[in-house]
Amino acid sequence: MSKPNLEKLLQQKAELDARIQQTRNREAAEERKRDTRRKILAGAYVSQLAENDLKKIGKELVAAGMLEPRDYALFGVENDSDNADTDRLALV
Repeated sequence: MSKPNLEKLLQQKAELDARIQQTRNREAAEERKRDTRRKILAGAYVSQLAENDLKKIGKELVAAGMLEPRDYALFGVENDSDNADTDRLALV
């Protein structure tokens, strides 16, 4: 095989590798968008269940260990351990 032919094949391979990577990146971005949309819709559903009471949702998130202290203010919850509320959200 001549050297110019080999260089041409290597260039084609590099172009194909770049196209493959672009396609993978595009698919990953689309999946992130779908995942974000699922999370937004699930959050809207939970908010509706809690009658848009963000403090109630915040307490649930704290109890589930899903809320970081830096986010407490977003939901109007205090950084204390007596956030256990007997009025729990029912997801079913």
